[in-house]
Amino acid sequence: MSKKQTPMMDQYFSIKEKYKEELLFFRLGDFYELFYDDALTASRELNITLTGRNSGEAEKAPMCGVPYHAAESYIEKLIKKGYKVAICEQVEDPKEAKGIVKRDVIRVITPGTVLTENGTEARENNFLALFYRTDEALILVFCDVSTGEVIWDRINHGERQSAIQDALTMYCPSEIVTVGSLPLGKELQDFIDVQLENVALSPFMPNLPVADVREQGMIHFADAGLLEEDVLEGLGYLLTYLATVIKTDISHINYIHPLHIGDRMVLDTSSLRHLEVTHNLRDGGVKGTLLQVLDKTLTPMGARLLKQWVESPLMDIHHIERRQRAITELIVKPTEQGRLRELLKLIFDFERILARVETGSVSPRDFTSLRESLRILPDLVTIAGVFESTLLQETVSQIDCHTDVYDLLNRAIAEQPALTLKDGRVIRDGFNQELDDLRSMATNSQEWLHRLEEEARSKTGIRLKTGYNKVFGYYFEVSHANAADVPDYFIRKQTLANAERYITPELKEFEVNILSAKDKIISLEQKLYQEIRESVKAAVKPIQATARALANLDVLSGLAQVAYEENYICPTMTMNGQITIRDGRHPVIEKFLKREVFVPNDVTLNHNGEEFLLITGPNMAGKSTYMRQVAVLMIMAQIGSFIPAREAVISPVDRIFTRVGASDDISTGQSTFMVEMKEVAYILNNATSNSLLILDEIGRGTSTFDGLSIAQAVVEYICKHIHGKTLFATHYHELICLEEQYVKLKNYTVAVKEKGKDVVFLRRIVRGGADRSYGIHVAKLAGLPNSVLKRAEVILAALEGSATEQAAVSHVNNGSVREAAMTGTAGQVIINNTDPQTGTGTTNPVHSGNSNDTTFSMPTNANLFTTSVLDDLLAVDVMSLTPIEALNVLYKLQEDARKGGGR
Repeated sequence: MSKKQTPMMDQYFSIKEKYKEELLFFRLGDFYELFYDDALTASRELNITLTGRNSGEAEKAPMCGVPYHAAESYIEKLIKKGYKVAICEQVEDPKEAKGIVKRDVIRVITPGTVLTENGTEARENNFLALFYRTDEALILVFCDVSTGEVIWDRINHGERQSAIQDALTMYCPSEIVTVGSLPLGKELQDFIDVQLENVALSPFMPNLPVADVREQGMIHFADAGLLEEDVLEGLGYLLTYLATVIKTDISHINYIHPLHIGDRMVLDTSSLRHLEVTHNLRDGGVKGTLLQVLDKTLTPMGARLLKQWVESPLMDIHHIERRQRAITELIVKPTEQGRLRELLKLIFDFERILARVETGSVSPRDFTSLRESLRILPDLVTIAGVFESTLLQETVSQIDCHTDVYDLLNRAIAEQPALTLKDGRVIRDGFNQELDDLRSMATNSQEWLHRLEEEARSKTGIRLKTGYNKVFGYYFEVSHANAADVPDYFIRKQTLANAERYITPELKEFEVNILSAKDKIISLEQKLYQEIRESVKAAVKPIQATARALANLDVLSGLAQVAYEENYICPTMTMNGQITIRDGRHPVIEKFLKREVFVPNDVTLNHNGEEFLLITGPNMAGKSTYMRQVAVLMIMAQIGSFIPAREAVISPVDRIFTRVGASDDISTGQSTFMVEMKEVAYILNNATSNSLLILDEIGRGTSTFDGLSIAQAVVEYICKHIHGKTLFATHYHELICLEEQYVKLKNYTVAVKEKGKDVVFLRRIVRGGADRSYGIHVAKLAGLPNSVLKRAEVILAALEGSATEQAAVSHVNNGSVREAAMTGTAGQVIINNTDPQTGTGTTNPVHSGNSNDTTFSMPTNANLFTTSVLDDLLAVDVMSLTPIEALNVLYKLQEDARKGGGR
């Protein structure tokens, strides 16, 4: 920087030095201006014209700007792209300034602290994350400044660090604050770069004693109960950072709870992604997700809460059943439910409005929205008061009507106020007499002047008239004939040929008032507006509690609505470890399936005879859908929702692990197979006997025998050591013989109907194992050229008719890998299961898929209802039936057969 800068640019640089990482919006008159590098960035990102300004140097300083009254939309665009903006305002009246007007930054807007109405998605939280490391643990804090919610977690060093990634995936912060010189680490940094789009990283180096920070956290969150010292320090640093950035009161940040409270199912990064719980795999949007199907909420508060419920299901049966009973009552009382939802439609997002009240950025339109929301509450409480379930009663009891705040806003704020205070007409007529007089004077100046004229005539008894010019202002004009009768308080200002012009104290006061009325109106409205804001601010905390109660009511009502519309049933919750679902359906696929009917399926999982389901069958037959369906239904059941099924008995699981699909991670140099193996390793290291494991096509990313070996080893490890409820889909149908070795492992396959070379996938999961993959048929469905398909059939026939394969399969013996001799009949591979300690063991046949091996083949017309249809048919006494009875029996048998065939 040159020493020849102008005074204004010297002021700019002295402020910019304190805000090097932010784009400095520097107020000059009616514009916010940006200079130098900030101007280059803003011009590029906002597509606005880059100009220059004389700064005292040889070359002009690069400059661009935006009108201050329209700055909000420009700032929002920059924030959404991950930038931070410092707002520099004039902090003294230019009329009273001596020299250059004083300026200072009044607020820093970051992606995690934006509070403007359009700065964040209304139906999603906007979380800021803070990392604070101590000698014993990492403190992780999430805060939604716009709603006042704070969530914390304490992760001891040595504990699973994947919990950090899981939390980041769940809350998807727009900004991450790191306290001190905390290194994120390469793995976590790579995760953030890949998974979190446009996230802002904010190193924070506060120069404060730790004891003071801890005390600040303790005082602010006094209602949070006993917290460990390092947790209080993390919360204190959060408050310190927010105070530094927002630079105003943050008392609304008061709703605090831990991330893991012991009664929540954990959905890790992989599960949330693969199951498409809240974001789809296609473009990261909500379309085609479980959240989209369940979201019948009518308020932004309810939409945000539902997302949290879906991402963090319950474990405690008592709490799940409370939600179920509430949803049931809403369904069986459709009249009250309908009236409730009509009122919920009229509720605005006043949870976020309250944050703007607290920080001083509340707009007149915000107050109108808050007033209209509060107006609805008495009727809403009356309607909801008829509900009898415990949860609904508790929720309604937390809704206060806040009649004092509503009365104030109703009296004070105009019916349709201007968008900003500077436009006037924000305060309602009749609220303040002085304001009413000023408005009347500004609007009816001629009437006021005429009234003064009449009063002067009455007092003096002389004829006079009023007038105005730019030199003398307002005056009374009296003819020379009447000048002798003018009273002493008339002050002569001008003599004309035929008259004299006077002013009086009353007329001068009128002149001052009328000429400054507009400025006085704006000033008085601002003063009254701030008084109203302070009054509402005093009630922020109880109104926040009402907003949270309304969110709960909205979510429960929405879940009842979707259950009614989609014909869902209420699952029975139990703690016996049993999961039994009859005719379950995938809620997302069923909702968006246009051309065919979704085929329902059963599932039974327990720790007795069906702990591990090994599912074989062709591609495109529905194995992945079936497994995802089970996981999604578990999530729905554990948030208290009804589910798409005929009946269900469900025991909660503590976690859902998924290894589904194939993807690489180019940014970190990891292949598809490496990603797969890392996900499998994570599952095997973290799953418990109370977890649900969804594993699809383990080992497909490497050679056949490597993949088969890994797949079998994973199956055996789960069966021997984890005992989690597992759905394991594979094309390695050689593994089906493991059913003979593990009593809790059961083979299932997808029913298939063959007619010559044509194949129909019935999409029914039935007991048994498959001996074919039907890959060529799937290739045909995909549209491969006929010549390619025919050539593939020739090659397949040649391979199937070839001599016995000789192969080596590895096994683990005292930690080392050895080759084992292979023996067996054509089409079989024998894996040596010798115990490395005793030297004894068994040899188990693993079927290779040869067409001659029919031990585990499925009937070509496999059908879930085939046996029952045959039994019913055989039981019919044909000779004793009347014609009508025969038709009825025939109709019933046909319906059962059609259902079994998925038609």
